Amino acid sequence: MEKNPVFKNYRTKLLYLFVWSGIICGQILIIHSTSRYSLEYVVIDALVFNLLYAALLLPVWYPVRFNGWEYKSWQFNVIVHLALVELFVALSVSAGYFIIWLLATDNNHYMDYLQLAHGWKIVEGCMCYLVMVLVYYLYIHVEKLREKAANEIRLTQLIKDNELNRLKSQINPHFLFNSLNSVNSLIIRHPEQAQKMLVELSDYLRYAVLADNAIYASLQHEMENIERYLAIEKLRFGEKLVYERTIDPTCLPLKIPAMLLQPLFENAVKHGVYESLQTVRINVTAKVDGTQVILVISNNYDSGNGSQKKGSGTGLKNIRERLRLSYGATASLHTKMEDGKFIAILQIPV
Repeated sequence: MEKNPVFKNYRTKLLYLFVWSGIICGQILIIHSTSRYSLEYVVIDALVFNLLYAALLLPVWYPVRFNGWEYKSWQFNVIVHLALVELFVALSVSAGYFIIWLLATDNNHYMDYLQLAHGWKIVEGCMCYLVMVLVYYLYIHVEKLREKAANEIRLTQLIKDNELNRLKSQINPHFLFNSLNSVNSLIIRHPEQAQKMLVELSDYLRYAVLADNAIYASLQHEMENIERYLAIEKLRFGEKLVYERTIDPTCLPLKIPAMLLQPLFENAVKHGVYESLQTVRINVTAKVDGTQVILVISNNYDSGNGSQKKGSGTGLKNIRERLRLSYGATASLHTKMEDGKFIAILQIPV
């Protein structure tokens, strides 16, 4: 369970004590200078009620933290806080009156004052509750802003740190070597295909280099580059590689992390087409479901030929980490093997 921010460190504890000490001292000075009650009873009154407020406001952090506006509707939160403020005031005022009754039973004049001040004590308790709840919400808001800034910095750093690895995995020498060899073999026999392959390779490399400096790109641009990659691979593998797509047009303008899908298609080629003796169909579907875009990328594989050997999983880990940093817990990547197919399911918020 997340710790109350008051107990975050010794400085927050001292600050909390300092604030309440200031409130107690201020209240003593004001009441003593504007009333005819003895300093003893003014001090007892200020200490008892304010210490009760300070103590009973600490557990209020938990309903504030775990029933925040992002989790529940505002109507629900209003009802919760109305119930809590009633409980808080009832406990603090009742306990305060009981403690003072034990300490000041010999001063009937002061006890009469407490009865007359009953309404003020309720108002005072409500004000303390309201201020403390606002402080808790302000703390949560500041922490979220700080976490968001830290995640953005971490995401930027992750992109920079993974730049060489991405170039190695997405535009790796093996892929370039095979593509250039294919171009070389096509130049004499099929010069038109060689030219087409060079154009596709040039466009693919240009987009990949530009994507290194971008965090997000539209699904349409991402899929166009994926199709360049697959077109290059298809010139090498011919009819052994079949690509199919069913994408809802409303998905195309939506933004997703740049080059996010590339490792999934690389895995399909590497573990499907490379290692299979049969035709491998790479299929991608995309649709909007409520507040999410659901992308499904699948490919069949030849299990009898030893396909789908377990890789390092670096590509999938990087995808999950980028989703976490970009969207928190609202995005996910799930993979499974089913009926001779490897299936990857991406859920990304609209």
